[in-house]
Amino acid sequence: MEPAPTRGPGDILCSMSDEIEVSDDVPDLPRPKHEHHEIAILGGRGEDDLSIAGGYLTAGDLVATRFFESPDDGLAIPVLYLYRHSIELSLKWLVRISARCALRDGYEGEERLDSERIEERLRNTHNIRQLADCLERYLNLLSNFGSNNRIDPATWKTLKWLDSEDQYGEAYRYAVIGKKQPAPVRPTQENINFYEQVNALHQLAVSLQHGYATELYEYEQFQLQGF
Repeated sequence: MEPAPTRGPGDILCSMSDEIEVSDDVPDLPRPKHEHHEIAILGGRGEDDLSIAGGYLTAGDLVATRFFESPDDGLAIPVLYLYRHSIELSLKWLVRISARCALRDGYEGEERLDSERIEERLRNTHNIRQLADCLERYLNLLSNFGSNNRIDPATWKTLKWLDSEDQYGEAYRYAVIGKKQPAPVRPTQENINFYEQVNALHQLAVSLQHGYATELYEYEQFQLQGF
């Protein structure tokens, strides 16, 4: 296993302090107590859609917790977006690994599951329902995975609801969408049970990140070891 990267002031490859001028009227973010906490590590072999999905999930949990401690309606849409993007990235990672596993299991059907075709398909969609349908189809190709090789009903229910709320990954990013006839996403103000919606997305994101992903990872490892 590749050793974990270490942090230190000397590891900074680029500095913005000499390039960006900030008005004295704008307060700084609180500086960390420890100097090495100022450093972030990006990229490398450990970075993939699942690891980034985990970051969006953590960010969603942090901002949601902040909202419920001291409600701020300006945080509501960003919270929903953080969870949705975590879910989308997890689904894309799951589609990739399930396709690889299906090929190792001897799949020889008409649909192309090679990495080039899979990446083309994933680049061209942000649609949750399409990704979930694709994942379910590939799970059904595996010789022995989970309960009846399909997405469980509770997970499907939340996926379908999320798809109905933000089909193309735009409703939680913008106030106005549409190319030919732009229109407000939420033209009428309404009160919603925000906790129930956010908690459902939290549960879904965790299930994909730590449930399905773990099972498929272990499935692939067994394949690679010849079981």
